[in-house]
Amino acid sequence: MSIKNIIVRPIYKLEEAQFKKLLQEYHYLGFVPKIGETIQYVATHQDVWVSLIVFSTSALKCGVRDRWIGWSFQHQYWRLKLIVNNSRFLILPDWHKSNLGSHILSLCLKRLSNDWKSQHGHPILLVETFVDPTRFTGTVYKASNWDYIGNTKGFRRTSNGYSSDAGQVKMMFVNALHPKAKWILSQVVLDNNYSTGAPKMTLSATQMRSLPDYFKKITDPRRGQGKRHSLSTVLAISAGAILCGMRGYRAIHDWADNLGKKARKRFGCRHDQDGYKVPSESIIRDVLVRVDPLELDQALRAWNEAYAQDDESLAIDGKVMCNAINEDGHQIQIMSAVGHNTAICYTQRKIGALPVGNNSDEVKQTNEIKFAPLLLDAIDIENKNITSDALHTQTAFANYIVDERNAHYFFCVKGNQPTLLEDIVYYFSQNKREADYIDFEPGEHGRIETRKIWTTTALNDYLEFPHVAQVYMIQREFISKKTGKTTNEIAYGITSRSATEVDAKQISGIVRNHWSIENKCHYVIDWNYDEDRSRIRKGNGPENITRLRRYAIGLIKSKPIKSVSQKMRQFGFNVRVVFDYLKMTVNSQNAIA
Repeated sequence: MSIKNIIVRPIYKLEEAQFKKLLQEYHYLGFVPKIGETIQYVATHQDVWVSLIVFSTSALKCGVRDRWIGWSFQHQYWRLKLIVNNSRFLILPDWHKSNLGSHILSLCLKRLSNDWKSQHGHPILLVETFVDPTRFTGTVYKASNWDYIGNTKGFRRTSNGYSSDAGQVKMMFVNALHPKAKWILSQVVLDNNYSTGAPKMTLSATQMRSLPDYFKKITDPRRGQGKRHSLSTVLAISAGAILCGMRGYRAIHDWADNLGKKARKRFGCRHDQDGYKVPSESIIRDVLVRVDPLELDQALRAWNEAYAQDDESLAIDGKVMCNAINEDGHQIQIMSAVGHNTAICYTQRKIGALPVGNNSDEVKQTNEIKFAPLLLDAIDIENKNITSDALHTQTAFANYIVDERNAHYFFCVKGNQPTLLEDIVYYFSQNKREADYIDFEPGEHGRIETRKIWTTTALNDYLEFPHVAQVYMIQREFISKKTGKTTNEIAYGITSRSATEVDAKQISGIVRNHWSIENKCHYVIDWNYDEDRSRIRKGNGPENITRLRRYAIGLIKSKPIKSVSQKMRQFGFNVRVVFDYLKMTVNSQNAIA
């Protein structure tokens, strides 16, 4: 028999009884009923049945798979439809031939994605399967280039959830049907081509809470007499204008003044016999200078909780507004908590004003260390990863994160903790070995970058720092494509996450994402809003304007884009898109992807 003559096809309706009978008789697990989306295949040789194969819905939970993909639990349940499980594979008696199994699997995978889309209406990215090591070694999957990713813990589904005791451990294999399947599944914002694997909810007019509704709870600092525009209208217009790239009070007013009748009505502008009136520049300035920044931050947090994506990791970062100098001649200093993947500003707080001069570094550091816990008090960080620079590598802050807030830290270790740094450097210098993980990035920005990471738990009980569960060293090598010059950097760090929770690859990603906040948030704001040269300096204006800017950047990055500035230009061309992003239209959609 030549395996080249094997044909694989879905079974016909009339063949289901025979398919069930043969599986029940010859497969050690018996027949599996159709649960959810399923395709049953038969392999034939000159119309004689050779093999039976079943692909069905993926496992609801599987720690080894979920860690391999790297997705968060908030995302995985909406994306499980993009993964299918090879739940049964049977070669019938008298047909056990060399290379037959791997050839049949290969034929199945070549047509599986198209068949799935035809029958169930959406594509798939990954195929998984479980192998009982007491019966098989997974040879047929290995020969078909499936990846062995580890063993399960042995817990199984029951009518009440999962078994309380571990049973038989299973080997797990996966096969990617798309070269970037793992990357696509782990993204915070799912590619639109695969969004059919997640439900979309269209909000009705009664269900919808638009941005102005969240501003209605903010205390209006103006006198009741003579108010011509509601506070929520002024703030919503300001948010919309800043979303379109407007930088100052006059630019915000000019943007509002060019709004059409329907747009003004949607923002809730005052109406008189001459039509809908927008707030003047002086009103916009007065509101943003006087409104309480903490109340504005609270309103935007509430909006984000309702509509925005969630992050597993938050970066604590401070920024000095260079040109926002108050009446005392001090620069405004802002601290914020920014999502690693979404670039959403979860909360923000003014932490002080710095004297302009050579002695401001000490004051800046004192302010940041003192205010970091106060910043995080405003948001829920349970089980999240908190990253920061070396300034916040403090025992009190570590205890606050782990003991008081039930979260985890990833701290950089530098010279401000000399004993801690010395111990870590000495350990890695004396224990040289191959890196636990290596990541390579081609030269897309004029340089080639290679990152290596080593991790250890050997210092957990030795270091005099609370809750250390892993210590790591990261080496980064940069090669300039233009000059060929090589530059090396080494960074050391500690985390309260154990080795069973995060491996070297995940640590590398978390640390790198923290380093990239400068590009994702600060650089984008400086480039698009010219914040470092902004002359908004009176009252609460600098703090409120920069909070709205961070809110706008988070909105823009909530969907796949090529360029922030390009998206801002698109907003300027079509105000309807602005309303969609602000959830101010009936058809605004909240995609849980």
